[in-house]
Amino acid sequence: MRLGVLLDRFDPAAGGAEAHTDALLRRAVARGFSAALACLEGTPPPGVDRVAVPAARGRRPARDRALAVEGVRALRDSGCDRVLAIRHALACDVYLPHGGLVEDAWAGQDAARGGVPGYVTFARRFSAKRRFFLEAERALLGGDEGPVVVAVSRALALRIGTRYPKAKRRIRVVTNGVDSDRFDPAILRPRRRALRGELGIPEDAYVGLLLAHEPLLKGLPTVLDAMLRAEVTGLSSAFHLLVGGRRLDEARRLVARRGLAARVTVVGATADPRPLYAVADVLVQPTWYDPCSLVTLEALSMGLPVVTTPRNGAVELMGMRGGIAVEHPGSAEGVAVALRVLADPDLRATTADDARYIARRNRLSTRLDQVLDVCVSPSGGPVAPAPVEREDEGPLADPSLAGTP
Repeated sequence: MRLGVLLDRFDPAAGGAEAHTDALLRRAVARGFSAALACLEGTPPPGVDRVAVPAARGRRPARDRALAVEGVRALRDSGCDRVLAIRHALACDVYLPHGGLVEDAWAGQDAARGGVPGYVTFARRFSAKRRFFLEAERALLGGDEGPVVVAVSRALALRIGTRYPKAKRRIRVVTNGVDSDRFDPAILRPRRRALRGELGIPEDAYVGLLLAHEPLLKGLPTVLDAMLRAEVTGLSSAFHLLVGGRRLDEARRLVARRGLAARVTVVGATADPRPLYAVADVLVQPTWYDPCSLVTLEALSMGLPVVTTPRNGAVELMGMRGGIAVEHPGSAEGVAVALRVLADPDLRATTADDARYIARRNRLSTRLDQVLDVCVSPSGGPVAPAPVEREDEGPLADPSLAGTP
């Protein structure tokens, strides 16, 4: 079978959807699939053909529409039996909305900034870019017929089923996974002290990590406010925050305004985040919106307890283990209390063991195989079993939210 993937820009270092797509294509090649990628920018991984899509002229909405139409056509013309779209599609066989529903993602970004003025909300009604993304989503999810939809969490699946009831029978839930062999705390544990020294972080500090390409969306202001509360300032081991990722100029301004420069280290994006996980004691990610955070899964695999919120689909995998889900992403008090609880080294060690266990129950290889199996048989019929990794404990994907027709 030849699998075609449509994604506008392919850069595995740019974020979750791109990194997941890179891993999926590599897994497809490893399983013997023929694979092709249609994109405007980027180079596919080894063994994957790049299908050229001419860049259309005109304004952004016209280019988006051209990619949706011409990208799928180019994949079909290259012999692809199945087309998997991550975004920018009006028709495909399998749709994997890694970033969730577009209006939910926009609402999360607005909430992270404390809302937007009324005139901005009004002006958005005339945004051709937003109209296209909504049109594309409705084309894929709004009818009885359409692609099989892979949801990366049950929360996202339920949200899709509520917003687009006709798509409910087409939903398959396959949560994100993590390479627990690569993200193994034992690999970098001997270098922990040296890594802290390189970053200028005190050896005895209690270190939290916020790693994000959109720090505000992932709750940075809430974490900074929590650091000013007595629950954190009164800790016996001083709390230090490490912030990594992109779009960090605004993060630096927020840190400076709160007078926290001495207690916060801001670093840029990195191709390998494992040293940052190795330095930290806990991941702090009180996100406003994330269908299933890959950073959360990586942190769990590195043995880091996670402080997050129910708006992160990864909490479904955690259950009551591996960290603390703060009720509201804007609750500085909730984050501060969670940090105080996890300041206990013995409790943190136990939670770290739980975190690692959760990660091994959600191995990346298993999850990618489940997505590929959906692509092989979009109707949900039987497929040949995927190879099973040694000691792979990942459970089966939920076949549907619809039950028996």
